[in-house]
Amino acid sequence: MARIAVIGATGYLGGYAVTRLLADGHAVRAVVRSPERASLPEGVEPVRGDVTAPDTLAAAFTDVDGVLLTLNGGSDSEQAGRIEEVGVANVAAAAEAAGVRRVVLISGMFAQPAYADYPWEHAKARGELLLMASPVASTVFRVGFINETLAKFIRGGRPMLIGTQPHPVRPVAADDIMAAASRAFGMPETANRVYDVAGEHALTLREAAAAYAGAITGKPVAPNAVRVMPLAVMRVIDRLFLKGEMTRPLGILASMDRHGDVTDTTAWFRDFGTPSTPFAEWIAQQRDSTPEKVLS
Repeated sequence: MARIAVIGATGYLGGYAVTRLLADGHAVRAVVRSPERASLPEGVEPVRGDVTAPDTLAAAFTDVDGVLLTLNGGSDSEQAGRIEEVGVANVAAAAEAAGVRRVVLISGMFAQPAYADYPWEHAKARGELLLMASPVASTVFRVGFINETLAKFIRGGRPMLIGTQPHPVRPVAADDIMAAASRAFGMPETANRVYDVAGEHALTLREAAAAYAGAITGKPVAPNAVRVMPLAVMRVIDRLFLKGEMTRPLGILASMDRHGDVTDTTAWFRDFGTPSTPFAEWIAQQRDSTPEKVLS
């Protein structure tokens, strides 16, 4: 058992990280800006810390074996830089000073110069470089399309794509990502490595959305029944009605529409094995866990 500090523990992916680390027997410390307001599972120790305030990190990392980072600085380029670039460098420096043995960073598949089309992707890419250049042993997971994201593709009970999304992706379950991250803390051979993370099974987002919609409704959905909203239209809606709340998700979807899945999972499969939850099995789990009243 190790003591792992999770930064971003109350966020979307951070919640999966905390759950998996606890299940694997680790002691989990959630580093959050407001410990008194954090909603966390029983057994998690909340402590104050902020990646943009480096003086708060020394105490947060006291007696910690590892740090897991899941950061999202939002759409604003300056804020993304403060959190996902400078913030990562601050964590690396504090981790080195505290004697932390390993830092694991959850990044994205477009956080590399060839595919970084948006400010937050550039910030992530620079954050990765700063972390890997630090003396602390680090592991970076560049994650592709996550299964659980499919829930956001359901609108009014029907599946909808944003953009034509013509390229195949290889979805991966969030728990499989975090199971590997949990293992990485005890795998010396993964130190100072960058892994592209994705599943085995390739399919289009249209096919994935149809499969998910069929699972949660209990009625088969054909891929050609999936509605498509043009990216340009969604950008107008986001600007006029949503106050920019969708700017970053739309940017990610635009990158996927343009590039598709850019992961090379050779090293990921070699060192961690194939993910334990194939996409078809994950879909079956959604069907089994959906309340009966939704399926009727």
